[in-house]
Amino acid sequence: MNFYKCLKTLIAIVVILTSSMASAGQTYAVMPDGEITFDVSITGITRVSFTNDRIRRVVHGETDFEMTNDEATGDLFMRFVGVDPRNETGYFVTERGITIGYTLLPKEEAVPPVLITINGVDEEPDPQDNAGDFGASVGFSDNVAASMADIVRVIAAEHVLGRAVPSGRDGRRIHNKKGDGWIAEVRIAVAGPDGRLVREQDFYRPGVLAIWIAQSQLGPNERTWLIVVKGN
Repeated sequence: MNFYKCLKTLIAIVVILTSSMASAGQTYAVMPDGEITFDVSITGITRVSFTNDRIRRVVHGETDFEMTNDEATGDLFMRFVGVDPRNETGYFVTERGITIGYTLLPKEEAVPPVLITINGVDEEPDPQDNAGDFGASVGFSDNVAASMADIVRVIAAEHVLGRAVPSGRDGRRIHNKKGDGWIAEVRIAVAGPDGRLVREQDFYRPGVLAIWIAQSQLGPNERTWLIVVKGN
């Protein structure tokens, strides 16, 4: 699997919270034409992802949220631009033509990203598997949610690709890079004597926008690179 395929597959927002925050988790399974209700931040960016489809468009009435699709991933970014937050409703229309109703519950705090699985639908197809599919800007006016794919690609080229993974403890931070509204951390993930499946949720904290893992399946005592992008 080449770098761009790996990047497109693995860059993701972690949506499974740690056990202490399990009650606030934002992972959903829904039937086609079903409905979900989720929290959305009025102080930061909220990302919505489908695990086995992509968001094509959003249908809604009057809204206080700026909503922008990332063309590379099919994800949706929401940012509050109003004055008086209130519950809102609308519909996600996916690339498969499935409609999912939603209700937004505004929260004056950071919220975990939203991960939605449509029951009865196969894993998302990848009909355009090439590097050129990557790099569409998310397009928020203040660049807070500039393309996660572009950010990870640049950081990986500068600090990861072609470089040996250094030694150190699990989660060790190797490099930091700040951008306009974000900070990227280059870290390492370390397996124990029995090997390890490196999961995005292992490194999720509030405020994390994206996580990229170079190699998710590790053998005994192996190490791999990972990149964590946070809102700043």
